[in-house]
Amino acid sequence: MKHILQKASILLLLFTLITAGANAAHNWTEQIASFKPMVVNVETASEVVFETESKGTSFATGFVVDAERGIIATNRHVTGSSPAYVKINFHDGSFTEANILYYDPTHDFGFYKIDPAEVDFELKAVELGEWGKLSLGDELLLIGNNEKEEYSIKFGTIANLNVNKGDRHSSYIHTTFDRTGGSSGSPVWNTAGEVIAIHARGTDTSSFELPVDYLIDALELIRNKMPIQRGEIGVDLELISIGEAIKHFNFPEALRKEIGPSKAGTPKVIQIESMVPRTTGETALRASDIIYRINDKLIRDDLYTFDAILNQNVGKEVTLDIYRNGENLILQVPVENLEKKKVRRFVRFGGAVFHDITPQLRRLLYLEADGVYLPHAAAGSSFSRVGVQERNGNSKVVILNINGKQIRNLDDFIEACQTITDGQHTYVVIRDFNLFDSSPTPKSLTVNLKFGPLQQFEWDSDKLDWEKVVE
Repeated sequence: MKHILQKASILLLLFTLITAGANAAHNWTEQIASFKPMVVNVETASEVVFETESKGTSFATGFVVDAERGIIATNRHVTGSSPAYVKINFHDGSFTEANILYYDPTHDFGFYKIDPAEVDFELKAVELGEWGKLSLGDELLLIGNNEKEEYSIKFGTIANLNVNKGDRHSSYIHTTFDRTGGSSGSPVWNTAGEVIAIHARGTDTSSFELPVDYLIDALELIRNKMPIQRGEIGVDLELISIGEAIKHFNFPEALRKEIGPSKAGTPKVIQIESMVPRTTGETALRASDIIYRINDKLIRDDLYTFDAILNQNVGKEVTLDIYRNGENLILQVPVENLEKKKVRRFVRFGGAVFHDITPQLRRLLYLEADGVYLPHAAAGSSFSRVGVQERNGNSKVVILNINGKQIRNLDDFIEACQTITDGQHTYVVIRDFNLFDSSPTPKSLTVNLKFGPLQQFEWDSDKLDWEKVVE
């Protein structure tokens, strides 16, 4: 009996080894060597910051998507929207400087621009693939600046093809890469040698990659010198299972069959999680509405197509077929262009930075009021005490009034500041979103104009840089 058991164990072991050999992991060795020159390490240093971005130095990853034009892709949370010094480090130890070419106001990607003539070797771009050709369980490779260790390698597989991670209407690919700090902006390859996603975020056990299709759409417009439009109706979306929609939100059971199966796994539908104040959809749409069709297209769980249809209808209206507590409603909603609401001007005054309120701030702070935003004030400066500062030095202050003048936007703020003289006692009314109670509060300060004069800056889209406005 003992010999029979031993033979059985040996046969089982042989079967296991043969099976493992038949399903061996992809051999990436040659591909890794060819991929590395296309990957870059990104170092940024920021002194002036907008919205809720942080000052200081950070490290991340990028990859070449257009060698001829010198275009490098990375994450939106890497490029940021603020002025910064950007250093691009290459695999051979050389480096060059870069400028922000584009950052997406909705999705987590952006592009840097470098001068290819300043690079000591011939740039080579990655080959871009297609999200729609992926399948669950596909093997993937990530090359990035993990924990500031240059060109670290990670292997993973696809766990889910379509998850939402809270970025308005972005789809993500759920993968098995573990924590990848510093690998933000890393390219993710399939076994065919195509970049199919850009790494965006992760946990100790999982990572989430933005499908490369989002980048390709914008890149083609840039190459053809066409304007990029980002449709906005003010909705934060989430995906919920068809069962949850039926049981908890009275979605009609009869529509389950029409929704059908999902390539990503569990059949899901798109639901509005929250509304952004002061947007076109705020009065018509509500949180918990289930979006069933957009412009007569059955949308199911397709966040990518939903987003694309908004982009195609900027300046027009979209027709939304929604279910609200089981009732079918057909609504017409105007579509704005988020690109027009980026920070393109800012002011330095009294040691602080000020800019107009963006849709992103309205979303993060649930801000309905007009005013200008103060994201940072230098320690000890005139405006440093008007609000509570976070440990990184950031403020979340909205200026509502200066010396009795209502501040609706940056033009109002500039006009009010031009009446202030050096050392003048100044009264401002603010809302501080670093406090639990952000009610309007009066503050008094003395403005030092000798070291903090009014300075205006505007974005120069030709130079890809911020230029001081000469009065």
